[in-house]
Amino acid sequence: MKIEKSPFWILFAILFIAMDAMTSHAQPLQLSFSDAWEIAQTQNAKMRQARLEMDRAEAQVGEAYAGAMPSVSATGYYQRNFIIPEMVTELPPEFGGGTTTFKFQQDNLFSGSVELSQPIYVAGKVGLALKIAKLYRQVTEERLAQTKSELKLQITQLYFGAVVAREWERVSQETYDQMRAHLEKVENMYDEGLVSEYDLIRSRVELSNFYPQVISAQTAREVAFEALSIALDLPKDQDFELTDDLTSYPIGDEVAENHFELALQHRSEIKQIDQQQRILDNLLKIEKHGVWWPNIFLVGGYSKTAQEPDFDVDNFYWMENLYGGISLTIPIFDGFKAKNRAQQVRVDIRELNLQREQLIRGINLEIIQAKSRLREAMKNVKAQQEGVQLARKGLEIAEVRYENGLATQLEVLDAQVALNQANTNELSAYYDAITAKADLEKAMGKF
Repeated sequence: MKIEKSPFWILFAILFIAMDAMTSHAQPLQLSFSDAWEIAQTQNAKMRQARLEMDRAEAQVGEAYAGAMPSVSATGYYQRNFIIPEMVTELPPEFGGGTTTFKFQQDNLFSGSVELSQPIYVAGKVGLALKIAKLYRQVTEERLAQTKSELKLQITQLYFGAVVAREWERVSQETYDQMRAHLEKVENMYDEGLVSEYDLIRSRVELSNFYPQVISAQTAREVAFEALSIALDLPKDQDFELTDDLTSYPIGDEVAENHFELALQHRSEIKQIDQQQRILDNLLKIEKHGVWWPNIFLVGGYSKTAQEPDFDVDNFYWMENLYGGISLTIPIFDGFKAKNRAQQVRVDIRELNLQREQLIRGINLEIIQAKSRLREAMKNVKAQQEGVQLARKGLEIAEVRYENGLATQLEVLDAQVALNQANTNELSAYYDAITAKADLEKAMGKF
């Protein structure tokens, strides 16, 4: 038996599928730090630009290879002669005597040619240019690595900065809820005649005064999340949730003592300078080869030429020429151009050596500062953790004492503020430790 589908059920199915798709789309993206880093490597604008530079470097290597390849060119030429040189001459008697006029050209000149030039030896410049192009590609690779290192530091700061902002919003809201719960207790105690109207007013004022901090925390969280979204190049309407907390980043104890030696081995900036040094060395060789070094080319070509008074191509008389040979050029004097250009390269080399010295000193300073910050931050984390425990215990004691008439309203409010401040200090200490560890790893070239 054939069952016909009702239009109602078809419409219901379509609506169900559409609602399911909208629900799936509305689900926020679950984003861990490793997920954020993976997304940043593919979508961040700086990384995409750095990869484009790699494409440029590859093209330059191809261009350098082209210097050793033959060049072939084709040329077509037409010339119309409006005034043609003529010569009048006397004819010998055996040719009837008298005079006749000879034209040296025809009205129309047609010419076509194909020429080939193959470098055999160009003062060693082709090989040196290829070395320079390959070195430039290596420099570009190191720039990509440097961009990647800087980006990882940025993503670390933004991701865990967003985590801090999220946690600060939570802490502020929890403190606000605690203060509101305390206000309800005070209101009940006031109704029962157990506390004065001053205690009630003071509690309401403190709650009102604290609310702007809740708003500030919400705003800070929105800004931090938006900054991370921009760095990851996420769609504007893409909601996401951070799945890692501040303990997800391994701070650890920094026990290595050879941070500076590791940095000299791994920092991409130093590798770039070393490769630029090799580039300048090869450029210096090229400039030295500018005088007295021979340039040898294999040349050849084929041409056809016709001079005719009309445009009857089928009856043209074509003159052909096929040739081949070797061209040798030795530059003897160029007005000291090569000498002065070589001197400029030597100055560039000295400047590069100064840059390397300054870079090494700067890296050493980065490591010293990051190590000092990390040691200080780790001690601060431990202290703030203990402070949170004590502040929480102090609030519990103050609440019990106040309910039993053994403490004043001011003690409870002070304990609430102290706990909020302790939680905020702990978040700040964790973030300082994370960023200090990230700074140290970047300074060592681990990123």
